[in-house]
This record gives sequence, structure tokens and C-alpha cells, in this order.
Amino acid sequence: MLSPLSSGSFNRPLGSEVATRAQPSPVATPSDVSARLSPSHRALRFPDELLISRDPQRFNTQLNQQITAVQRATDYLVETELSLRALAQPMNREKRQRQLRRMRQLVEQRVQQSGGTVDRNFQPCVDRPAQVIFSCEALQALLFTEQREIITFGLGEGTFRRWCSLLISTEMSLTQRIFALNRALGQFAIWCDYDLAQQRLLLTIPEHRWPELVNWSVRGSGGCFAADGLTLLRPIPVGCFEQQLQQLLSNEPTKVVLTAEQAVRHLMQERQKLLQQRQQVDHQLVQHSVTLDGQQALRLAQHTRQQLAVCRGEFRGLNQALQCQGNLPLLAVYQLIIGN
Repeated sequence: MLSPLSSGSFNRPLGSEVATRAQPSPVATPSDVSARLSPSHRALRFPDELLISRDPQRFNTQLNQQITAVQRATDYLVETELSLRALAQPMNREKRQRQLRRMRQLVEQRVQQSGGTVDRNFQPCVDRPAQVIFSCEALQALLFTEQREIITFGLGEGTFRRWCSLLISTEMSLTQRIFALNRALGQFAIWCDYDLAQQRLLLTIPEHRWPELVNWSVRGSGGCFAADGLTLLRPIPVGCFEQQLQQLLSNEPTKVVLTAEQAVRHLMQERQKLLQQRQQVDHQLVQHSVTLDGQQALRLAQHTRQQLAVCRGEFRGLNQALQCQGNLPLLAVYQLIIGN
């Protein structure tokens, strides 16, 4: 059973999380061409859509993806926190069981519901792939072996198996051995690092590639690993917030190492990080603002009409050019068309 949560309002975001938004700009009249072509970004609310499509010429592809990732991560963390807080409210057994199922579903479907923007520690990863940190004790021997050995790794099955090799020699230092591992395993998107505090080798792989490690194998020269066949490696993921949250929702007191208050506090901290990223995105949107007066907008429309009139059979090329312009700042497109 979940322990009582700290006092505060439930089922709504905290006040500190709400981003300050300016009042929307006045509605433009039909004659105000400039206002229709270049709405003020100072009055722009943070987009609620998963993808921006209403006014794509204002955003380049990278910024569009960043907006989408921040929005999806925010939505998922908000829903998860509010669902966890709801469990602290008085409710009958049937309703509590439904709420528990909903919360477990949110945790189990984290990758799908967040679009891969929240990792296993429920930390936002809007500008990088979500990672899984794991250990593999069998590889620990490669860091301290006193004999020369050629190591070959295999990933996959049958004709789809990929290979990489490295040489471990007796004179190599610990740093050199880790560098050799990274150079080889980097082909599998695996990164190695040595944790001095825990004195063990830790490895990292993008979360979407974690299932591939079920067929991760190695062949040696008879020292650390057998030379007459492949040895199946057994990577073990390092404990994370997601596992602790699952234990909290299991209603098994002997397994709980995380309290409900700690879980909510962790989610609040991650949402605060997202709030800062949202403010940075809003700042970028303001910087993209371009002012066009009525005469400039009219000249731009006339040049576009002339281009369409003379393109004839080359409309495909012109269409591709227009699509490319969607990833450029509006001011740059205007200068290219007008020639100023």
C-alpha cells in the first residue's frame, strides 16, 4: 500500500511548473497581410501539437523536433506524477485497483507513451537517445588478464550477425584496454566506462537496441574466453528508478526501496528540468521572429506567382525548392526570392 503523500493540491501541475505566457496577439484583419504571414512569437503559446504543421515556415526541422520532444516528455511526466498523487487520495478498493493498473500501464509503456523522450530513470532525453546502463561480469576479466588474446564479438543471429574484434596485449594499461573495447564495441553502439568507485566495468547502449543483446556472444583465444566456440554474454541492467517504481506499485512491502514521496519528488525535479528547456525553446522561437510590412509581403507574393507562372513542366523542381525553404529562416527565404 502506498504511504501518504506530502500535502498539496492533487490532480494538477504545481504552480512553479506553469510557464509564464504572454497574452495572445490581437486577431488580424483580412487586410493585414503582414500579421497573417508573420505572427508575433512573443505571443506564441508553447505548442500542444505533437508536430508543428500550422505554420511550418517559422521553424526548421531541428527546432520542430525539439519542440515535439519537450512536449511529449512533459505530457508523460505530468500524467505519471498526477496518477501517482491520485493514489494517495481516499478511495474504495475497486477504484484503487483501477488506479494501480493505470499507473502500472504508464510505467510499462513508458517508451511508447513518451515517444522515447524519457529514459529508465524518468529523466528527459529530448536531445539524445534514451540509454540503458548495464554490466557484464564476463568482460571484467579482459581488463586485468596477463596474457595476449584476440577477442571477437558477435551480435545477432545467422546471416544477420555482425562481428568486431580487438587485441588485448599484456603491456596495455587499463585506459588502453577500455579504449580498445570502445573502438570495437562502438560498432554495436555500445560505450564502455570503468567505475572507479565500484571497481567495475559499466556499459551503455541506446534503449531501442537493448533487446539485441539477447544474442550477444564472444570468442577468445582460450584465456578469458574459449577459442573453439562462442560464449553467450549475459548483460545485466543497472538498477533504475523505473524498477523501484514497479516495486512500489507491486504492494509487496519487502521489496519496496522507494517511498511514494520520493517518487513524486523525483518526478517534480525532472519536470523542473523540462521547464528550463521549454523556456530555452520559447527564446529560440522569439529569435525566429521576422517582421514584414504590407509592401514587402505583396512583393513576395508577386514573385512567387511569377515563379509558378513560368515553371511549366518544372513544377516538381520548384516544389522541392519550396519544401527546402521550409527549413530555412523566413528572412533568408525572403532575401533569396527578392534578391535584396
